[in-house]
Amino acid sequence: MKNLLVCLAATLSLSTAFGAISYSMPSLEGGFKWNSMDVDGADSNKQSLGWQIGGSTVINFTPDFGLRTGLFYAERTFKAESSGSDLTGKITYADIPVHLMYKLEDYAGIYFGPSISTKIGDETNGPKLTGVKSMITPLTFGAAFKFQENMGINIFFETIGSDLADHVTASRGIGANFMFTFN
Repeated sequence: MKNLLVCLAATLSLSTAFGAISYSMPSLEGGFKWNSMDVDGADSNKQSLGWQIGGSTVINFTPDFGLRTGLFYAERTFKAESSGSDLTGKITYADIPVHLMYKLEDYAGIYFGPSISTKIGDETNGPKLTGVKSMITPLTFGAAFKFQENMGINIFFETIGSDLADHVTASRGIGANFMFTFN
């Protein structure tokens, strides 16, 4: 939690210090993410649905390039089948995206980069998760565009190559967020 507050304070300080920098596509976002994780010892790992909600904006460096950032509540869920029983769970994080965005137009762009993710909580229907990482850096590739003046969509693919917890590795997710924009 301390790391999250430090990152949020740094982001707000930079945006205040560079008040002359333009921004675009400020929005509230909410949607779903299909996740899968590799659980050690499972006969099969399956996809499960998680949620993501938050806000984002693009800080423009040039008319074509910018930094997509914000703050999100993100669930990273998993489902594994072993010996006929299902193990399900989720690890929730507060994500601060640090994505470089190439803007195709004022209302659309593609982006790539890491997020700084701080753990909020974890739960499972089976044994308690141990060794859950308090901070991770998922890599995300996505595209955001507006289809009406104040509405848009953000589609993305996320991958985490490292361990998230003991016996839980290699998280992948694909998702879509509805965007309500303010400019």
